[in-house]
Amino acid sequence: MRASLVPAALAAILFTGCASDTLGDDTAYRRLVDGYDSYEACAAAGFAGCYQTLTLCSSGAVRMELDPTRQQGKYTLEGDIAVAAFPAMTVRFDLESATSSQLPGRRWELVEPIVYDCP
Repeated sequence: MRASLVPAALAAILFTGCASDTLGDDTAYRRLVDGYDSYEACAAAGFAGCYQTLTLCSSGAVRMELDPTRQQGKYTLEGDIAVAAFPAMTVRFDLESATSSQLPGRRWELVEPIVYDCP
């Protein structure tokens, strides 16, 4: 299922990148918190926030949850880079490689959540 999400995200970038400064669809990424090799190991340790999340909304809103902090802001696209402005920091997130030098650590993965945290 993960393999089918990557082409969809890239298509959203390609089709909306020329006409809009935001993604055409709500898009979410997550990564396992450092210190655990799997979700199961994290959950077994009783850690509630096993994943960090980054949600890019088609409205231009962006949400980032890096346990224990949750930040909200706005983003725009610069090619395949989402530039997210939060109150305390700016994050340049590469949509193609799912990485950001401002968010070092594990690689992010594109996910399809049950509900997007978008306005």
